[in-house]
Amino acid sequence: MEIGLQNENGSRENTGGQMNNEGRSLVKSWCERTVLLLSLGIGNMFYVFYEDGIKVIQPVACEIQRHIKPSEKLLALQEEVCPTSPGEVVQRCVWSSTVNVKDKFIYVTQPTLDRVLIVDIQTQKAVQTVSTDPYPVKLHYDKSHDQVWVLSWGDVEKNFPTLQVINQASGKVSHHAVHTQPIGRRFDRVEDFFIPASSLIVNHIRFGLIFHRNEPVIYKINLETTSYVKNISLWEFNCIPKSVAYTHVGGYYFINCKPDSTGATQPQLILDSVTDSVIGQNRDITGTPYMSPDGHYLVTVDDDNGLMRIQIITERGKILEPFDIHTNLHLSDLAFQRSFTEIHQYNVFGSSGRQTDVLFVELSTGKVKMIKSLKEAIKSFDWPWSSRNRVMVSSGLFGQYIMTPSRESLFILDGRLNKLNCEITDVLKGNVVVWVGDS
Repeated sequence: MEIGLQNENGSRENTGGQMNNEGRSLVKSWCERTVLLLSLGIGNMFYVFYEDGIKVIQPVACEIQRHIKPSEKLLALQEEVCPTSPGEVVQRCVWSSTVNVKDKFIYVTQPTLDRVLIVDIQTQKAVQTVSTDPYPVKLHYDKSHDQVWVLSWGDVEKNFPTLQVINQASGKVSHHAVHTQPIGRRFDRVEDFFIPASSLIVNHIRFGLIFHRNEPVIYKINLETTSYVKNISLWEFNCIPKSVAYTHVGGYYFINCKPDSTGATQPQLILDSVTDSVIGQNRDITGTPYMSPDGHYLVTVDDDNGLMRIQIITERGKILEPFDIHTNLHLSDLAFQRSFTEIHQYNVFGSSGRQTDVLFVELSTGKVKMIKSLKEAIKSFDWPWSSRNRVMVSSGLFGQYIMTPSRESLFILDGRLNKLNCEITDVLKGNVVVWVGDS
């Protein structure tokens, strides 16, 4: 099966954008921001959130530039970074998700404190907290509208989930979270949401998707107004959406479906973002989809069958046959990195949720390498916030470093040399990581 574009010349309207004047100005502002960060000496750092606060790490020399302790007070406020909970002897932090907002601020969730903490990148200090609904667990920064989206569970069992939005996220203002419009007057069914990532190619995102618990429906939202647009039924395919990837090349969403009531896995669905119609199933491919930044490689992790399945999406939007890589690593997360040897190509690194090796794959050739001895991951029962108990975070669009944690330390990989750069010890549960600046 090949899925083509609607017209002969390969052009088509989609939810992304073109490298137009706006795109060129985006590149220019990105370059200017990078120069500013470098001149201030605060760029090109990993921020790692762990039990004993926040560590700011420079990856080249593996230097810890700053340690923000749980007891440190917010700038000009009496609040602490991680206040002690009642009955706690040792002051510990609990984090679950983080985003970089225009290299100005880092937003990070503190689920057990029902709030989001804001860190100022220039001063490397925590400056503000934003109260949210109970148990905020997931953040996404939508650059197009300068909004941070917050998914909260309501309680540990996810009984009262809600979506909130923090507007003017990059502004030096007092921030607060507002609720999105309820869909069907119900807030308490939100299972997850998906907003395509903006990039140098796609610089304006118009729509996002919301999934409700146990409903074979996708709800489309207008990000401009944070309001409901329409619902897209997946009843015909008996698909309850679990996760999504998007490519601007052709404008397709790839939807990972939950197993059905018998436990049988369902193939991914392909949704046309222009017509909002399901084109059909993505062959027999099941599992979690990831998209390369250029939109040309769909990488699916099929853990049940021990497979990584790679599909090329051509310039004309044709989705080619997959080639498979067999792995027993139980991949937890993937990070893409530009190839240092081939122009316009990408490599992918995969972390293991259960083992101590990292998988490296050259996407253009299928060449595989293992990077070994990265110690034991955080146990999945010790990481209730997501299925990714060992994240992989790359050092920006052109960077060569990748960070991934173990249970009690951090590992920095050198993607140019495909080897371990260093280990930073005594970092317990450092599974919330964000990159600032660009290499």
